[in-house]
Amino acid sequence: MKKTLLILLVVLLLIPLSPNAKDSLSNKNDVFSFLKEAFQAQTSLSDQTRSKEEIIDVLSPYFTDNYQKMFWDENIFEEDGKFVTYGSDFAFYYIPFFDYSDETKVVISPESIYVLQFFPSTTDGPVSYADHYEGILLKKIDDGWKVDGYLFDNIPKSIIEKAY
Repeated sequence: MKKTLLILLVVLLLIPLSPNAKDSLSNKNDVFSFLKEAFQAQTSLSDQTRSKEEIIDVLSPYFTDNYQKMFWDENIFEEDGKFVTYGSDFAFYYIPFFDYSDETKVVISPESIYVLQFFPSTTDGPVSYADHYEGILLKKIDDGWKVDGYLFDNIPKSIIEKAY
């Protein structure tokens, strides 16, 4: 019984109490996992109203302060003194709806990671759009990798050429 409790205590001590920025994104799968977690953090904000501090705690492991401000200004609304996000078919600063397949390209350099995908035009459904690329820029900062940029019409041509 004591041995089991000791093992449980050791396991609990190894689990971080609060997540930090991902310190190592060395391959495409690591990047995809990180972005899926970041997207989940964003979408979780529509579950219930929260304080400003709670929202910052949810977003901080994945997004720079600058990106959080852009996301906040575009997507977070006050409701009875608390804050929440509302669903949308086309909301800026959310992680794009990547396929996370060979269609989703990743360009890794020592200080930045570009993730992008070409989305062909569509006229089906409530939202239509022309052919375009969407992407996310991750930056290496003091405590690891974080999403720092939303890329739509501002993806450097050199990155598109390198990716494709």
